[in-house]
Amino acid sequence: MLRAYYEVATPLVSRRFGGEVEKFTGDGIFATFNRRGDQPDHARRAVGAAAALQDEVAAIRRDHDDWPELRVGVNSGPVVVSEMGGRGYVVYAAVGDTVNVAARLQAAAPVGGVLVGERTRALLGDDAALAPTPELRVKGKAEPVEAYLLTLPVPRPAPRSGAGAPTRRRR
Repeated sequence: MLRAYYEVATPLVSRRFGGEVEKFTGDGIFATFNRRGDQPDHARRAVGAAAALQDEVAAIRRDHDDWPELRVGVNSGPVVVSEMGGRGYVVYAAVGDTVNVAARLQAAAPVGGVLVGERTRALLGDDAALAPTPELRVKGKAEPVEAYLLTLPVPRPAPRSGAGAPTRRRR
């Protein structure tokens, strides 16, 4: 089951929307956009990838109705990308409040849905198909987090410019 999901998700995120799959964690995928600072449309790419992922998973589930649906969280903001670990195990990890809030949004999202953070909403502009949710209390935050439910399906612009390769951004 996970292999079927990952086989769809990985090229969708990386090739179609220009993101980077950072890691698979159990049944989850952690992806980033704009890692190199070269995707001014990173929020639109991340939300487009989230909507497309939900579409693809729904298609897979038509043949496997006992397989689970996904929850997706999208957040934007600064992250620290650095070498972590030592003595035999080193990875380059994206960490920070932006990543933590994205994880909390994912956990709070409805099954089959996408929750988007406030900064991502602001980057998308007023034309985004988002509905405000009640204030969300999340672990690690004293104040509630603003979250918006993405109305699916979302029109997805072609993320590739011209005939060239994709550009980039973060979850």
